[in-house]
Amino acid sequence: MTPAVAVGSRLKRLPHFSLVGATVTLVATSTNIVLLKYVHTPLVLTWVCVYAIAINLSYLLNSLVTFQSALSLRRMALYYGVYLSSMGIGVVLLKVYRALLPFENWVLPLLVLPATALWNFGLSSVVLKKKVS
Repeated sequence: MTPAVAVGSRLKRLPHFSLVGATVTLVATSTNIVLLKYVHTPLVLTWVCVYAIAINLSYLLNSLVTFQSALSLRRMALYYGVYLSSMGIGVVLLKVYRALLPFENWVLPLLVLPATALWNFGLSSVVLKKKVS
């Protein structure tokens, strides 16, 4: 398969990835808002905990729905690597946004989403791609 065909094949999965992402983001964002706005938990700790929980749901749904790949410990470990690297990017962005922007804490995780979503799709499409025999 040529590189252009491989990229095109991955991009066809973007709508499914986006739907899974929207579902997971809705759950995570709702949880972040409740914890940060109403319970007043610490910003980074809350975001990291909610993000870690969301990785489980995301791995399961993306493996089964988006990429139709078998669940495996190896793929799960790689997937966690993708999302943990994304979490690192998010933590850095949260700290930068907190320092530069006048928004309340519950708004800041929403601003991180575009960067982490692009990062996650790019790497997940490689990690979870279906093996062709």
